Amino acid sequence: MTLAGAFYKMHSFQGKESPSTRIEASLYDAEIIGEVPREINGALYRVGGDRYYPTLENDNVINGDGLLSMLRFEDGHVDFLSKYVRTDRLLAEMEARRRLFGKYRNPYTDDPLAAVLDRDNTGNTYAHFHGGRLFALREDSHPYMIDPETLDTSEETWDFEGKLRSMTVCAHPKVDPVTGEWWSFGLFADKTYVEPIMALQVADKEGNLIREETFSMPWPGLSHDFAVTRDHVIFDVMPLTVDEERMKRGGDFYNYDPTKPSAWGIMPRNGSVNDIRWFYLKNTFSGHIMNAFSEGDKVYVDATISPGNGFPFFPTTLGTMSTIDEGIAKITRLEFDLGDEADEPKQYAPPNTIGEMPRLDLRYQMDRYRWGYFRHDKGIATLDWDNGVVQVHELPPGVVAQEPMFVPRSEDAPEGDGWLLSMVNFMAENRAEFWVMDAKNVKADPIARVLLPYRQSFSFHGSFVSLDEIARAKPIKVRPQRSPVGGR
Repeated sequence: MTLAGAFYKMHSFQGKESPSTRIEASLYDAEIIGEVPREINGALYRVGGDRYYPTLENDNVINGDGLLSMLRFEDGHVDFLSKYVRTDRLLAEMEARRRLFGKYRNPYTDDPLAAVLDRDNTGNTYAHFHGGRLFALREDSHPYMIDPETLDTSEETWDFEGKLRSMTVCAHPKVDPVTGEWWSFGLFADKTYVEPIMALQVADKEGNLIREETFSMPWPGLSHDFAVTRDHVIFDVMPLTVDEERMKRGGDFYNYDPTKPSAWGIMPRNGSVNDIRWFYLKNTFSGHIMNAFSEGDKVYVDATISPGNGFPFFPTTLGTMSTIDEGIAKITRLEFDLGDEADEPKQYAPPNTIGEMPRLDLRYQMDRYRWGYFRHDKGIATLDWDNGVVQVHELPPGVVAQEPMFVPRSEDAPEGDGWLLSMVNFMAENRAEFWVMDAKNVKADPIARVLLPYRQSFSFHGSFVSLDEIARAKPIKVRPQRSPVGGR
């Protein structure tokens, strides 16, 4: 099966490969095959969609409740903890003891009892640590804060202490490794779709909002990820379009419009959103960005690029369903020339780069870099951008890896010198292992395999946080944590 096929199955709540586990768990001192390097001292936080109550027919995992997990590494030992993000939405359903909320981002399909302030916020997309706070991000809402020790959820969502005007914060933050700034954007910042508004948002290293500007998107479309370089900010808008009248008729929030290109807006980092220049690419869809960097008038963006609908569980505007093959993505370098009048960038995809969930050594984010990591069609892969060589740790059928995360050997280690961490599901056996791999020798057997007693639901994105950072985390007020078996 291709990666697109596996991705589609894992993003559907149907059948034996349903991603939901409905399990919160605590495991002290997990069994390990091999030896975890003692230099790895920190916690990997991951979050994904795992529906708590029975789902709708043809629902998808991005509509699932946020399930956070933590793998805590200390002196060669690993502990595991998982908890649901206690959103307003989930607590309302727990109170009713049944499913209340309908289709993804479509309030017109909800049960009449589903009257909460933000019905879309599941906190299920990115576990993000910044300024001493752990967040559960979801691109259509404000983030919840999470206690990094207990995974309990904050009483309120985070709006940068009341300074944020936008109603949304993106689920793909970019942290500047030099300044510590949190760069973000708000898609449909005012939560209206007729005249779609996006907001650029920047917080300093302590989490204080220092910049917020709004601009109009070319059309009401998907913007899931973006990029920042030392000199530029790059926004992208995909042809998954929104139509509120369609939603009122019970349709999906997004439909793929095959007549539209993708749009890429580039502005000077120290300029204004009024300076955005839009580029367009036909038959191009991008879900995730590995990294971006600037060299003079050239801006390079490394992204997953497919020729058609990368989210094939959403229908097209023609009333048809996209094929799986249309959504097969390759890691591709886009070259934008700001000194040229042409409005279409050049593209280059190295051989053997079918895959998704791209990451890098985050110490090199926003700059030219060499090493990339991604979930390959056949397993877990590294990409050497200097020579275009891909190395793959191939997995047998029925064994599925999730997003690989890079952890450096030390703060001053050379780029790429460290480990890859990835959750690996053994679907037929209904169990999982968490792998620690040598990032420079990914084809070799894992250095350590952390054994987990049940298959893990599909997590989207996460962050590795050192134990020192966790110890300095800011306290939060947590809300009542209703137990999965009743009570508080």
